[in-house]
Amino acid sequence: MPPALGTRRVVLVSGKGGVGKTTVSVALALSAARRGQRVLLCETQGSTRVPAIFGRPSKGYEPMQVATNLDTLSITPAAAIEEYVLLQLHFHRLYRMVFRNRIMGPFVDAVPGLHDLVQLGKVWFAERETVAGRPRWDLVVVDAPATGHGLTMLGAPRAMMDLTTSGPFYENAKLIADLVEDEARTALLLVSTAEEMPLRETVDLYSRLGNMRRLVGGAVLNEVHPSPVPSPAEWSAARGALLETGGGDVHAAVDLVDDELRAVSRQADARSRLAALGTVAELPFQFHRDLARADYDSFATAIEGLL
Repeated sequence: MPPALGTRRVVLVSGKGGVGKTTVSVALALSAARRGQRVLLCETQGSTRVPAIFGRPSKGYEPMQVATNLDTLSITPAAAIEEYVLLQLHFHRLYRMVFRNRIMGPFVDAVPGLHDLVQLGKVWFAERETVAGRPRWDLVVVDAPATGHGLTMLGAPRAMMDLTTSGPFYENAKLIADLVEDEARTALLLVSTAEEMPLRETVDLYSRLGNMRRLVGGAVLNEVHPSPVPSPAEWSAARGALLETGGGDVHAAVDLVDDELRAVSRQADARSRLAALGTVAELPFQFHRDLARADYDSFATAIEGLL
């Protein structure tokens, strides 16, 4: 049994695009913050969705507080590269001269895996950052790229080590790899809905993780529909009578109930398949698409079992 997510230092949230990775990331971060943990929620690839959820404008790469015990920032590869280089060179003018000219800029952008590596490097730096002798954040939650890109990001430190074999880049990549591959400090949380395509992609990601499967700390089944009837057996008996005696509106209502029951059946299958990957938490389907802060608070309650 892997350790609970709340005991790790970093949780990377991944899943197919559109399954609710950001929603789950926010819910997990809020749940941990409620428990008294100081949490940093990192968006990647320059995404800035999280501050708006809390009614705040984004400060980009600069950490900002959005709730009690909860800070957030947006990691961009360019900002992460600049921060890394400045830590090495210490002179901003030298950075601009070497890395922002028209020759070196495209070259840096073309280095395989560099953008993914530096984003994980920012996560590594946040995990190590201290204030008054103690960690600045107890937990770093990362809203990671979608499944395929997320897998590439996880492999970026080892890929850079293979590319460089020695030197400063190798040593820094090894530090990041040591964090990302340490199941005592880092976990993966996989997110899916009950639809076949995202579910299959999630299971496929798990199989492609190889020996990094040990990092998987659980899964979240998102957008779970409630059963439209108390008893499917009783519905089967009532359905025929409704179709026989009811008009067009009743028939339409019966079709809606049937659709929802099929969704419930798909959910049972998804629940079983995800359970093979680890502990499963569920978030309810919302019949309104514009989620409010209260919705995220309820999601935080639903997901707290993973912590």
